[in-house]
Amino acid sequence: MSKITVIASPPDLDSVASVYLLKRAIGKDIDVRYLDHLEIEKSEADYIIDSPHGRANVFRFDHHDTREKTSSAMKVVEHFGMGETERRLAEAVSWQDNAGWKSLERAGMDNLLDTLLKSLIVSGFKNEEIDEFFSIIFDALLKKFEEDERLSRLAEENILYRSDEGEVIVVEGDFPKDLLFHKFRPRILVKVSRWGISVTRSASFDSPDLNDFSNMLRSLDRKNFERWFIHPQGFFIGYSIDPNSGEQLPVDPVILGRSLYSFIKGEIHQKD
Repeated sequence: MSKITVIASPPDLDSVASVYLLKRAIGKDIDVRYLDHLEIEKSEADYIIDSPHGRANVFRFDHHDTREKTSSAMKVVEHFGMGETERRLAEAVSWQDNAGWKSLERAGMDNLLDTLLKSLIVSGFKNEEIDEFFSIIFDALLKKFEEDERLSRLAEENILYRSDEGEVIVVEGDFPKDLLFHKFRPRILVKVSRWGISVTRSASFDSPDLNDFSNMLRSLDRKNFERWFIHPQGFFIGYSIDPNSGEQLPVDPVILGRSLYSFIKGEIHQKD
């Protein structure tokens, strides 16, 4: 039985990720060729990836015919009805492929992968070597995304306070902050753990300046106020505890969350 043939545009994050996802969907025993668009125009294959050119005998995964901010990788995920972990990888690719790095809506991991891929190309790695290298990275990312899904469900069960529109959320547990920001999209995240309490502003926002919250914080905790760390750039406040000391939190985290919500609503009203 002849191998399934695949033609993809020259290696970039979208074409390499699309090939990886296609292999997950239909099996790894496929013949993949990365070709220049002029060569693709004169070619045919069972599947064509990330190019409007050439003849696709089975299906074409391409996003150049739409104004939608998507990617060929997302087309693969949608066509085969793949799971949330694969979709999250495709979302990262779509973000990079549509100049998402111009904003701070994501952490920048996707742009770093694109730079890494270009570095391999410049260093003379062959296409099949790049595929193999990125298969290891993508496998690891999907494992992390699967773990993130599990932790997200646990975090949902450990929410102590969430403001009406989700601008402020207070979560108990030693969950990774990047996961909590990705899952709940708060403006202000309060995380409570055995190590203490932290208040972090989302990187998607330049305000409020948490330095301006210091007076409210002092009124909540006059006794221990000097132990609080307020980052000079105004995006973080923290209070550390030795988990073996038996020391209690200096403030009720729910009251802190409600105070932060009042604080940011006041900041918004002042700007209006």
